[in-house]
Amino acid sequence: MILVIGGTGTTGRAVLRSLSVPTRALVRRPGGLPPGVEQVVGDAADPGPLRAALTGVSGVFLAMGNGPRQEAIELGVVAEAARAGVDHLVKLSAPSAAADSPVAIARLHHRVEEAVRASGIAHTFLRPYAFFQNLLFHAERVRAVGWFPAATGDTPLNMVDARDVADVAVAALTRRITGTHLLTGAEAVSYPEVAARLTAAGRPTRCVTVTPDELRADLRGAPDWLVEHVVEIQRLATTHPERPNDTVARLLGRPPRRLDDFMAEHAGAFGGPIRTDSTA
Repeated sequence: MILVIGGTGTTGRAVLRSLSVPTRALVRRPGGLPPGVEQVVGDAADPGPLRAALTGVSGVFLAMGNGPRQEAIELGVVAEAARAGVDHLVKLSAPSAAADSPVAIARLHHRVEEAVRASGIAHTFLRPYAFFQNLLFHAERVRAVGWFPAATGDTPLNMVDARDVADVAVAALTRRITGTHLLTGAEAVSYPEVAARLTAAGRPTRCVTVTPDELRADLRGAPDWLVEHVVEIQRLATTHPERPNDTVARLLGRPPRRLDDFMAEHAGAFGGPIRTDSTA
């Protein structure tokens, strides 16, 4: 039995769709899961539902949403998984996870990774860069005004499709692949180039370069921790180059999904038909 914690998130939902072995999900609200997935309703921070969900489980996929409670919840999951005798834990982490990372949430991931190592559970740490799916956060503004802001200038970013990350997670869970894996897409693309590709594909779009303070102002209304996280990861991209690797292809036996195909798939979200034959 595989337990998925975070099954309603972008990656966790894709993991649930792809697993073909007995699967259970710990969810806050019932319903909405793929057919055949067993569910335990409760909060991962609550030891009762968490222990019930871990009963009889051999593998765990852990992908909590970023937030102030994330570290405490993930540390609790690790402790309970060790208590339950879980054989293998696959954790969604961050590419810059280290004690001295300039990104607060990456330091959080490092501390949880250290707890997993100390627990003695066999483990897999998946460290993807930003997801293609994050581009959809800009879609409403692109439809309305034809531009979106970024503080990364012309810095190439190595975005990856969350579904590829999920497929690697499934491979790790079912084939017992362990270790730490940096996951990238096939290419590094700057935000201005993303805008140029949308434009060439029939959706006129500009990326407006802003300062970190201007980005903070643009994000006004979001939680403070989230605003600072976005600013930190955009700053990190400009100081730590992101380069493609072959990890997804090596683990899955196929190349990672392409950004152009993702944009074509979500053409409607950006406000217009995007040609699938675009070579921009």
